[in-house]
Amino acid sequence: MKILLLVVASCLISLTTPQSALSEIDGSTVIRYYSDSQQTVVLSPAIDLGSTFNEDRMKISVHVAQDILTSASSEVRTYASRGTISDYRQEYQVNYESQIPDGTLSAGIVTSDESDYSSRAISAGGSREFFTKNTVVGFGFASSQDVITATGNSGFRETMQNQNYSLSLSQILSKNALLQLIYDFKVENGFIASPYRRAKLITGANISALSENHPRTRNRHAIGMKYNVYIPRWKMSSATAYRIYQDSWGVLSHTLEERLTREFGRKFEIAATVRFYTQSKAKFYEDYYINDPGVFYTGNKTLSTYLSYGIGLRPAWNLTEKTNFSVKLEYFGQKFSDATDAGQLTTLADDKPLAISAFVIGLGLTTKF
Repeated sequence: MKILLLVVASCLISLTTPQSALSEIDGSTVIRYYSDSQQTVVLSPAIDLGSTFNEDRMKISVHVAQDILTSASSEVRTYASRGTISDYRQEYQVNYESQIPDGTLSAGIVTSDESDYSSRAISAGGSREFFTKNTVVGFGFASSQDVITATGNSGFRETMQNQNYSLSLSQILSKNALLQLIYDFKVENGFIASPYRRAKLITGANISALSENHPRTRNRHAIGMKYNVYIPRWKMSSATAYRIYQDSWGVLSHTLEERLTREFGRKFEIAATVRFYTQSKAKFYEDYYINDPGVFYTGNKTLSTYLSYGIGLRPAWNLTEKTNFSVKLEYFGQKFSDATDAGQLTTLADDKPLAISAFVIGLGLTTKF
């Protein structure tokens, strides 16, 4: 209902506001369907609305998204009292951007709520152009306050604070090539864990579940590089990205992604994406903790050593001059080196190496009105 109200409000704005003050409204909607081998299904509809005004020097945009999740994953089957869990998340975002001499300034707010987690965030950023717009420096800041509760445990309430700082440098190398360097720093303080996940503890001949305990501070550093080039002869563009990440928990990761987009006339294009990710484990992670778990312990498999890969296709059609329709098909897998899928918690006999595969389908429609 709220999404429908936003669409109606935008249409009314476009009809009642003088054309000199408000330009065309851009609207896009995407529906994504995610399903993996761990019996987790997520349906995610989203809508974006945006418009420029004041002679196109200012822009305001609205984003609304929802996630509808059901899961009977191995963690749910092992630790939860129910065989299946479900949850619902809704997110609202408003952004404002203004053109200034040789640059831009922006600000935004985001709210996100689900049954046991809520987040409120603000952000600000901008860019500055140099050398006849061939070089652009960007900067950004975001801060959020999160509240974590637990379904079935009314006495549980924790908080977490996030601050994120980013810098970027974009350089035009030629009329068909662009290079971008990005640095991100994020610090988290508070409850950086889950009230539901459990670490697996072996004490003598017994195997039991232990509520995870993470450090209450995590510093994250990431450096990225993007190189985009367009080949007019083939009507093809290439986007290559690499990212290295390290945090104060000892996690080190590398991400490499390549996207090729080929145009077929003015009506149709298709993009192919390949992504590869590898990660080393957090210094306190163990699949099973034996006798003494130490100060920190976790049941989070994404803190283990693993690699993931993804392959995607995205065909898109320009239905009219103002309307575009796209389909996204993606398959990806994860293989874990030191995490197992525990069948029955009380025995090791039915454990097996953990591997997850997933398929994502997305449908998108973008239009101007």
